[in-house]
Amino acid sequence: MAARCRLIGLSVALLPLLWAPPPLAKPLSCSNATLKGTYLYSSNGVLDGKPYAESGREVYDGQGGIVLTFRGSDGASGTVRASYSVTPDCIGKAVYPDGQSAVSFISPDGSRFSYTITRAPGDRRTSLSGWEIRVAP
Repeated sequence: MAARCRLIGLSVALLPLLWAPPPLAKPLSCSNATLKGTYLYSSNGVLDGKPYAESGREVYDGQGGIVLTFRGSDGASGTVRASYSVTPDCIGKAVYPDGQSAVSFISPDGSRFSYTITRAPGDRRTSLSGWEIRVAP
């Protein structure tokens, strides 16, 4: 009987260990190197106060440089170079030659991110958002 009570007591003592919540996720740790490779994107919203959509490809070099190839719903297309930076908490900022800037929320493995463009030069009313997905290293 005493052995049985000890077994029950041991089982009750170990129960919280078996049902304990999972450990908290490890802290984020990103850098410019998190974004490296070829990403495809699609965005939509407002550009210069008019409805606008765009799709394209961005190639990130892992060191702060981007080469962007795009086509917009207004017929504009081209290839431009831009720069970016990524903070340890996986928030990125890209700055484009026309003065637009984008803020990104990046997955820690760099495989995808969401972004919003809310700054444009002068008084251009602009608000675009979308997703980018890495398709090649």
